Amino acid sequence: MIRSTLSLALLLLLASRSSFALQVLEAKDGETMLAKISRKEISRISVEHGRIRKVTGNAGEFVLEKDDETGQVFVRPSNIESSKPLNLFVTAEQDTFALLLQPVDTPSETILIRPAAHKRDLATSPVAAGHIRRLKNLLLVMANDARPEEMEISGSNTLKTLWPGTRLVLNRTWRTQEVTGERYTLTNLSSSNLPLEERRFFKAGVMAVSIEHALLMPGASTSLFVIRESGRDD
Repeated sequence: MIRSTLSLALLLLLASRSSFALQVLEAKDGETMLAKISRKEISRISVEHGRIRKVTGNAGEFVLEKDDETGQVFVRPSNIESSKPLNLFVTAEQDTFALLLQPVDTPSETILIRPAAHKRDLATSPVAAGHIRRLKNLLLVMANDARPEEMEISGSNTLKTLWPGTRLVLNRTWRTQEVTGERYTLTNLSSSNLPLEERRFFKAGVMAVSIEHALLMPGASTSLFVIRESGRDD
């Protein structure tokens, strides 16, 4: 895995066009599941039709509370000011799940792990699984500011038009034949707080969106990632 230098809230439900407190993770053998957790509040993790027996990760990086009665766990980063992602292994009765959890400025999150036996038909489709995997890989590349040789990469710091009272700058672009990833800096130039939602950035051709901060104070900036279909860059 690429060494993580994440400082952004990249993780979202990739198949969704809106942001929800409940994140359902479809488990697949050998794959790390991506999710976001609250940086300052506890987030709940549970396994569908199962009980969590053990959670393993780097000592000192997270605070863990277990509910032995329900089989759920509650987790929070030890350093509430850090955006470093947490690598956890969650063990249930018959399975162990690998999680990469990105702390973000959001209220408590609820993460439901759905083992393979309970996956929906769409999620088990090889085509759908490959599509989600490509998006996840690109998100990790962008998060680490990596420079894969097979990608066309450019950085121009180009000013883009968004909404009155904001400044949007395109910092870097990662491009393949199928998908294009863009990293922006969005600044609130107004005198009022600016609430942000991923769904406001979806349009034709956009496949995934992630925002570092859900609320921008006057003068504050946030990082924004957009993944779109190549050839749909308008």
